[in-house]
Amino acid sequence: MKKSLLILGMIACSFTSCKKEAQKSEEATTVDSSIVTVDEHNAMNSLDYHGTYKGSLPCADCEALETTITLTADAYTKETVYKGKSREVFKETGKYTWNDAGNTITLSDSEAPNQYFVGENVLFHLDAEGKRIEGDLASNYKLSRIEISEPIASAQKEEIKTKEVAKVELKNSKWRLVKLHGQPFVKNKEIKKEIGITFTVDGRFSAFAGCNNMMGSYKLKEDVSRIEFSKAASTMMACGDMLTEQELAKVLQITDNYNFDGKTLKLNKGRMATLAEFEIIK
Repeated sequence: MKKSLLILGMIACSFTSCKKEAQKSEEATTVDSSIVTVDEHNAMNSLDYHGTYKGSLPCADCEALETTITLTADAYTKETVYKGKSREVFKETGKYTWNDAGNTITLSDSEAPNQYFVGENVLFHLDAEGKRIEGDLASNYKLSRIEISEPIASAQKEEIKTKEVAKVELKNSKWRLVKLHGQPFVKNKEIKKEIGITFTVDGRFSAFAGCNNMMGSYKLKEDVSRIEFSKAASTMMACGDMLTEQELAKVLQITDNYNFDGKTLKLNKGRMATLAEFEIIK
């Protein structure tokens, strides 16, 4: 009798132990399933934001605040002129920091409001609470990126010529392929049509790489330079060399972000090397 009770006790303990192990395994699984994948693409790691930005911001006691901000790796230079009140240039330098989302910088040594939302070739001056200005005046709180050429010697003085980056919208542009997987692309002279891609304002794209016409739709998130292409439809011609066409089709399929400065377009996958590079067709 005692032997039977002992056996029953061992079975019960074994059952209880297995139940606890199952509960632990279930808890571990629950914890694992709660892990959230964070999208790491943002202005800080996806945009080529280093450069000089210029614009005229609203001013309470002058015509406008002519503002120029230059960003380097971790420092800034800011120049301000109170237009209509003084020609004096107020210059300040310092460090800037990024917010956790990687889309807004704070000029650490500048008086508030000192935050700027970073977009493609543009800085948006935020209000005292770090929010975007809305309404009819929203466009007045924007600094556009400019190009600065080398100083030009003069008998009178040295002057720096500046010009605004070409005002090209990606949503309405045509591009010529110049590099594919990092290698320069040279078009076959027998092909008359441009090899490249065209974007239209209604969210459609068309591409040509030497044989068939490809077409589809695209989606942009311009504030973080994300782009997504639909699966491309294509004509069904058979050509002798279709390698470039096949490679470009793969690029469009896997691209998830881009770099764009009005003259050059780069299609990328994550932080990998650029998949394809294009130049604007004017």
